[in-house]
Parts: sequence; structure tokens; C-alpha cells
Amino acid sequence: MRRLYSITLIIGMTLLVGVFSAPVNGRMRLPSDTPDSKIMHMHPKDIDASLLPLDSIEDLHTTGSPQKVDINTWQLELSGQMVKNPRSLSYQDLLQMEMVRKRVILICPGFFVDYAEWEGVPLSTILEIAGVKDNYEKITFRGLDGYSSSFSRDEAEHNLLFLALKVNGKTIPEEHGFPVRLVAEDILGGRWVKWIKSIEVK
Repeated sequence: MRRLYSITLIIGMTLLVGVFSAPVNGRMRLPSDTPDSKIMHMHPKDIDASLLPLDSIEDLHTTGSPQKVDINTWQLELSGQMVKNPRSLSYQDLLQMEMVRKRVILICPGFFVDYAEWEGVPLSTILEIAGVKDNYEKITFRGLDGYSSSFSRDEAEHNLLFLALKVNGKTIPEEHGFPVRLVAEDILGGRWVKWIKSIEVK
């Protein structure tokens, strides 16, 4: 009986490891069929989502009130006491910059999960253009809807943050933040500001 219990235990542990395996980097690799109901209770910094299928643009969740934007007059304002070169960037300015493209998972704890391929301008590029001083403490992103989110220098330097202009190879739709939304890898989705109008550095 004891031998049978041991075999059952080993089989059970083997199946569990097969379902959630942790690679060398310490992240839990999620199988492709992991349900959103499980993922939405996890933190993105603890998981490897590389095996998950991408969500289509039509299946991405929406939050906030979509903002109407005249792309011919829209400007991204860069300002703050730690900015040496305050300036405004047009949508065309951003389109001409070198971009990063990466699959990043967005988790809104207890509500939903989105997994898509985002493409946009790295925050580091924006900070360089603005001449941000090395000893800044905080970066605040503000959206046209009045929503804002702030990041410490440590968060900005140790996480991939970028201003996304495209999702799954297409221009970001209005309901998902057009013309620009923040993508913050390994940071919960509630801080991914949409419809960005300004970045302030203090």
C-alpha cells in the first residue's frame, strides 16, 4: 500500500511539474493551454508567457473612455525639473524613431489577461531626447482621459518600458490607446497609461 502511495505521489508531482515548469531564469513557464482564470491571479514578473498564444486585437480587453485625437495636432509633451531639453514630439517624430517589438503580457489582477505583440519607442530613447538628468527620481505618464501613473527611476531602469504605437503589427486602435500607450513589461496592467499626452520627469 505504501509503495502504491509513493508511486501515485511521484506521478502527481511529475504531472504538476509538466503543467508549470520553471526555467533557469526562475520564471514559471506557462503551458499554451493555461486558462486566463489562473493567469489573472499571477504577477507578470513571475511567469514566462512565451508558450501562450497571442490574443487577436479584437479580443483585447478595453478599459477607460476612448479619446478622440486629431493626429495632425497631437503632441507628446516632455517636461519636468529633471528635463534639460523640454520639447514636444509629433506622431510622425515617433514613427521615425527606432522601435522595439516584443510580446508582453498584461495582467489586470482578478479581471483579465491580454497577451499581444507590442511595438514602439523605448522610454530610454525619449529620456535621451529630453536630456533627462541621471539623478531623476520619478517619471509620470499622463493620458488625455486624465489618468496617470508614476514610476520610480529603479522601475524605469530595470523594466522594459516603451511607448507603443502598434499592436500585433497594426496601428493601435482608438479603444486601446491611440496614438500612444505605455507598455510596461513585468508591471501590472493598471499602470499601462493609454492615450498618452505628456511625460514629466522629476
